[in-house]
Amino acid sequence: MTREELIAQLNKWHENDEYQKIVDEIITIPTPLVDDELAVHLGRALNNLGRYKDALKWFNKIDEEGRNNPLWHFRVGYAYYYLDQNEEAVKAFEIAHQMDPEDEDTLEFLEWSRKEAAQANEEEETEESES
Repeated sequence: MTREELIAQLNKWHENDEYQKIVDEIITIPTPLVDDELAVHLGRALNNLGRYKDALKWFNKIDEEGRNNPLWHFRVGYAYYYLDQNEEAVKAFEIAHQMDPEDEDTLEFLEWSRKEAAQANEEEETEESES
């Protein structure tokens, strides 16, 4: 399979919500050969499978150029959000929002993350004042 065919197949599996097939295909490739584009596909599939910690590992392997993309920050924020690491999620979603202020999904997750981070801070303050 050529690289172009591989990318087309990964995109097709994503469209069909066949995320495990994406993971299974990419993990057959030796890690040093997994470039940024494949790491993005793998991280996105892992996010969609609820494997957020694994997704973050792959997103963090992406170089600076790849991180200069609002989708990268959105996907990282998404993983942090579902790991209940809301302050990290807020940071990622804020950057994604600055880079692409029109994206409604980013704005929605940013609002949710801020709200949950504020609730967590209130709960911490209440626990500290009670002890």
